[in-house]
Amino acid sequence: MGSNLTVLAITESSMGHKTSSVRMSKYFALSCIQVDVYCDNQDKEVLVRVINKLLSFRIPIKFIDDRNLDFFRIRAQLGYALLTRRLIDRKTKHKKYNVLYMHTQPLAFLALDVMKKIPTVVSIDMTNVQASIEGKHHKYNWTYSPNIFMEKLVYNHATKIITLTDWARNSVINDYGIHPDKVKHLPPGVDTKLVVFTNRENRSRQVPYNLLFIGGDFKRKGGEDVLDVFLKNFTDKAILHIVTSESVKCEHPNVRIYSNVQAYTPEWLDLYQQADAFVMPSYAEAFGLVFIEAMASGLPVIASKLVQTTEIVKDGETGFLIPAGDREALANKIQTLIDNPSLSLAMGKRARQIVESDFDSDKNFQVLESIFRELSAANKQ
Repeated sequence: MGSNLTVLAITESSMGHKTSSVRMSKYFALSCIQVDVYCDNQDKEVLVRVINKLLSFRIPIKFIDDRNLDFFRIRAQLGYALLTRRLIDRKTKHKKYNVLYMHTQPLAFLALDVMKKIPTVVSIDMTNVQASIEGKHHKYNWTYSPNIFMEKLVYNHATKIITLTDWARNSVINDYGIHPDKVKHLPPGVDTKLVVFTNRENRSRQVPYNLLFIGGDFKRKGGEDVLDVFLKNFTDKAILHIVTSESVKCEHPNVRIYSNVQAYTPEWLDLYQQADAFVMPSYAEAFGLVFIEAMASGLPVIASKLVQTTEIVKDGETGFLIPAGDREALANKIQTLIDNPSLSLAMGKRARQIVESDFDSDKNFQVLESIFRELSAANKQ
């Protein structure tokens, strides 16, 4: 049966999602089932590219942008859905698939009819209800209503829903009325064979302490807080390494900025191995794949205390959780790690143990593979 099972998998193309799609491709390349993995923006047609660009246009007025009054979120998500639908149509035209997999749920907005024909797994990091709650201005939560309406249709049509956190699973069940049996919590993982534990015990304390920040959305991920705190407190004792897709300007010699660093490349692995601590105090976060990548390398993590983050980082055990935007707390926790190398090492070792137990990509993809098999078998009965 395995060789006859084919899966069409489509994922979002942003930094963290793209990393997961790369890992997914590598795992299933060695599996006895065939999983064709694509990002939603692959092979874009010219007209679709133009439409997507128009849908993703942001009105450059902060008052409107902050409150989603231009309905940017639904426009952008419909753009992702259009790219995905056209990709599905092209790929299914010449090949029969037994199962369809989409990560995340907006990709399925325009594929409801396909989901009626092909058993579909929809994977999510957070719901639009949660996104509206995490927004800055709760008075304007109503602007998320179109997203929530479309999202519920997707959940009703999906054969199986996978959530990266229990936080998201609870929202799917309680906010959208989906039966718990239909929703499974399955976190993403790290390739623990490639992201190896780095022994830092013999690292000379004469070497400057290395702080690592990785975040595509620099401001939302707390990058401005990290940079400000570093420049005011730690330029004489540490080096800050910033990996981001945004343009960040800083002329200080102890601030190193990297762009276009791809996951699982030698440069990417070197950044984790040379670091002493990972810092990303996000204001909003769906999951945070970089946290488990840093933990796999044996790094203590400083993150914001969000409900979803507490499922990954254990405060006082594998790192520290601080209030989002609290620069004084951020500075204090960085100083604590610098002053206590034995604590930093202990946290890093414990972090690696948790990754091997809960966030190993091969183990988690095995579960996903079993789900694909179950759905395909059930559809043949």
